[in-house]
Amino acid sequence: MKKQVLGYGLLACFYCSAFSSSVSAASTHISSASLPDVDLVIEGTTIISPIDKHQISVKANHWVAIEGNRISQIGSLTKPPKAKLVIDGSDQYLIPGLTDSHVHLKTMPGIDFSDANAAHMQSAFLARQGTNYLYYGVTQLIDPSNTKDGIKRFHESGLTPDAFFCGAMPVFNGYNAQGILHKHLHHERPYYLAQDTDPKTTEAITHAHQAKQSLLRLKNDGAVCAKVYIENGFDLADNIPMVSEATLNELTQYAKTLNLPTMAHANATDMQDIAANAEISVMGHGLWNWLEEQKLSTEAALPPKVSGVLTKILNHDIAYQPTLNVIRSLTDLMVEDHIDQTEYKTVLPPWQIAWYQSNAGQWFNVEMHKDWGKPPVELIIERFSAKQINGQRALKYLYDHGATILLGSDTPPAPTFASQPGLATNWELADMHKAGVDLKGILAAATINNANLYNLSQDYGTVEKGKRANLLLLNSNPLKTVNAYDDIDKIILRGQVFDRDNLHINKLEQRAPADKSP
Repeated sequence: MKKQVLGYGLLACFYCSAFSSSVSAASTHISSASLPDVDLVIEGTTIISPIDKHQISVKANHWVAIEGNRISQIGSLTKPPKAKLVIDGSDQYLIPGLTDSHVHLKTMPGIDFSDANAAHMQSAFLARQGTNYLYYGVTQLIDPSNTKDGIKRFHESGLTPDAFFCGAMPVFNGYNAQGILHKHLHHERPYYLAQDTDPKTTEAITHAHQAKQSLLRLKNDGAVCAKVYIENGFDLADNIPMVSEATLNELTQYAKTLNLPTMAHANATDMQDIAANAEISVMGHGLWNWLEEQKLSTEAALPPKVSGVLTKILNHDIAYQPTLNVIRSLTDLMVEDHIDQTEYKTVLPPWQIAWYQSNAGQWFNVEMHKDWGKPPVELIIERFSAKQINGQRALKYLYDHGATILLGSDTPPAPTFASQPGLATNWELADMHKAGVDLKGILAAATINNANLYNLSQDYGTVEKGKRANLLLLNSNPLKTVNAYDDIDKIILRGQVFDRDNLHINKLEQRAPADKSP
């Protein structure tokens, strides 16, 4: 149910006239003789805020006052302060804005940069992706392989969530650095890790890319974590150079002295075992690749090696990003007419859907089918589905045993159009719940767990005095249904109020890029 907005102060924001909250016909003006004490009050609402990863606070019939971009007061028995804008939050639920801690902000999902219209499509997407995330209640983002300058460009692109980055630390020719000439690596991957097997370069460059030096540099640049890549090849392959055990251990131990979390790209049993032994802070993927133990995947008990790795994750208190979106979006890419689903029309303009449906837009589908050896599509879907079940079982085991679970969708994980900003995050929450994470755990994973892990809890993760005013006003109770995260009435971003409907793709100016084809 839509709530009436009482009083109205001009919201200074990007495309204010298009995005800001609508003024009700029942609005009343604040007398000039009675100056407001605060900018915004949300009154009569139920505040649902996590206490920790296990406990949730529920406070009925409360008001929240906001000054600038901060929560200034919270109360129930006392009268709220006078405000420029008053929102009636009765029969609604106020929660912290969501944090997706695994996104990639540089590229339109599924784009083919050889396409004649690629530059125009990319530009239109980058100007809009922030709003797509906000439509689904994501007010904070962490890109685990970006830079200070990249995040600055994102924030300058338009209306965006608050974004942060982790410094990517690949090795030469390793995962996330394949195909980059060594002489270009310092520029392309400014925090890469030098190893003894690298080609010769200047002493200054070699020194700058020792583990400790790269860590210091990325921390000074404002990174909230360091990301390493523990990947020797897909599935059973062993054809990608890896970071050495000595370098990895040096990195994780020194990062602890800097109070800097470390994240590992790893999704196979052997790779996650290496990450766990190094006491990484965050497992940046779910454990869906069970390697030779896949033959045991239909048994009731988890395979021994899988169980062993999950036990290490628990014993070392390693936070865990299930990233169920990875396999889900690769599977859905193979499903005929998947892009026709109604949900895509909340974030994608008609021209982008039409391009995805074209032969040009199906390029990654064709390439992936070819890489699989062109078997029947049904067989590919069946194999992907088996891996997804692996990931779901690993997640349930960890959650049931008290692990710290983080919302991280990995949007997009590959050039798949089935992973779109905001929508993929929402589907990730639904898939986590389906796998066995209860609704308290879902809320914690999307809010306080990420804030605590990435040292952002002074600003985010809870509804408290002094916290940044990034909030969601929901029509449904998120402790009753996971669908509440798709039943948002208003998004409060840095103290500014947005009706969700005004963030729908239909309300954005999204003209088709000019056709540049020959």
